[in-house]
Amino acid sequence: MFSFRQKIFLSSALVFFTIILLLFPFISRWVHQIVIRLMEDRVTEIIENIKEAPNDEALIRRLKDQKGIVFFRVGIISHEHKLLYDSHVKRILGPKFSQDYIVDHPEVLEAFRTGLGFEEDYSQLLNHKFAYLAKAFDFHGRVYVLRTAFPHQYVTDIAHNFEIGFLIFASSILLLFGLMIWFIIHRLTQPIQNILQKIKPYQEGLQPVLPEIETSALNPRDDFAKLAMTLNILSAKVQLHIDTITNERNEKEAILESLVEGVIAVDENLIITYANHMANKLINSEELDLIGKNFAILKQKECLELLQKCQSELVPSTDTLEMNLGGKKLYLDVVAAAKKDHRGAIIVFQDKTAHYKISQMRRDFIANASHELKTPITIIRGFAETLHDNPGLDREIQEKVTEKIMRNCSRMTALIKDLLTLADIENIPSSRLSECHLENVVNRCKSMVLELFPEAVIEVKKQKEEAKLVADEDLLELAIMNLIENAAKYSPKPAKITVTLDDMEDHLTIKVADQGLGIPLEDQEHIFDRFYTVDKAHSQKMGGSGLGLSIVKTIIEKHFGTVELKSELGKGSTFIVTLPKVDYKLEE
Repeated sequence: MFSFRQKIFLSSALVFFTIILLLFPFISRWVHQIVIRLMEDRVTEIIENIKEAPNDEALIRRLKDQKGIVFFRVGIISHEHKLLYDSHVKRILGPKFSQDYIVDHPEVLEAFRTGLGFEEDYSQLLNHKFAYLAKAFDFHGRVYVLRTAFPHQYVTDIAHNFEIGFLIFASSILLLFGLMIWFIIHRLTQPIQNILQKIKPYQEGLQPVLPEIETSALNPRDDFAKLAMTLNILSAKVQLHIDTITNERNEKEAILESLVEGVIAVDENLIITYANHMANKLINSEELDLIGKNFAILKQKECLELLQKCQSELVPSTDTLEMNLGGKKLYLDVVAAAKKDHRGAIIVFQDKTAHYKISQMRRDFIANASHELKTPITIIRGFAETLHDNPGLDREIQEKVTEKIMRNCSRMTALIKDLLTLADIENIPSSRLSECHLENVVNRCKSMVLELFPEAVIEVKKQKEEAKLVADEDLLELAIMNLIENAAKYSPKPAKITVTLDDMEDHLTIKVADQGLGIPLEDQEHIFDRFYTVDKAHSQKMGGSGLGLSIVKTIIEKHFGTVELKSELGKGSTFIVTLPKVDYKLEE
């Protein structure tokens, strides 16, 4: 590996050589052009001396007189492309030479066409390679060409000598340039070397922090002194950032370790990068060192598929797992989400065992209650039929027994009906959805409540003429009916009830307010629980089962809405139902 100084020196030398190599073809061409230009100047000079001749013979005589400036070979070609004179051809051919000899050499043709022609060619007559230059001139209104030749070896020697001189000059410049560069680099990089020596122990891991660079020996106005001071400032900032990141990492790890949810992080190759204690506990991997291992080692196929899915689709994926841990059954809600930088994912395990147990207990209770209540109803009905078939009993006793039997029968029938309704609401097909006019639903509920409580005063308020939404109209009517009926039941006579319909931009609000007994604060958080009643004696007296508000909440939530309570003891209660105005689909 080259040092900084060597890299600069070698880079400079490489650039210099590259420039020389790129210039060399241009230099050769330039020398060649100079030779051609010199030949052209000589030819021009000859032409100026001979073109005033009165005829061809005089022209040839004048050309012969130009021995001082004549080339190695010279000739005259007439406008008819005939060779009038050639300094070498006539001497070599002797009597065979004739002025009818036609010249069609490339340089001659080029001269007739453009005024100047140049060609390098081998002469079969002289057995030598020549550089030919032909130039046209006007001779008494006709175009003649003066053709000259120069030994090609001379041209090559001139170019070669010039190239050698150029290379020697360039090499000298390179040597001088290299020495200057080396001296300047050595001078300028000495402070950098001092800085590198200072930080080398930190680079090799011998020191935990970047040492402060001594700047007292440097000129404060020097760029390297400024560099050293900048490095000192950056070192302090970097160390501060490292400390901050370390503290944040420790804090995040502490938070993750304190969660009741299990958290596992993986990279894009599903290699585990983090797993908190709860994750190890929930998936029974406390004895394994998960960090750096592939997620497949956990043998959780569903979780592995979730991680792969969320990374490929870049959307969170969820699932519910049923696992056995030490003989105990666990229910885990699993959520997998890709990281923001798409370089891995995080999977979270939530222990929902208690929730599932409660739900299971409630389902079991509803099923058992329904089953158990059917038997006494049958018995009561049989006893009632017996009384009915034996009219000989005392009339007064018969009426009392019959009245009690029928009242209990009706109460148990209502309880069963509520239980079955609550269970049926859990699975509502989307085919039951339709557009509902909320005001019509409320008015029907008002009419039914007034039949049960004729003395009640029910006022319906609305903001707009039409309040519509997509819902299961029968279930929505059941929910509103329960709210208004409860308001009438638990209010002193005559009950005063106000139903307010608010049609907002994206949702509808139904407020059912009464001036009744109100609900204590400690009971408000449980008011929507199944079988929960504030006043059990009053509820039994009114025939309540404790399932009405639970049914209301279930129906509203199935329509993706919310229901909340605002109540003050002795001043009444207000139930607020919010339903979204969206085209949703309930579960099949």
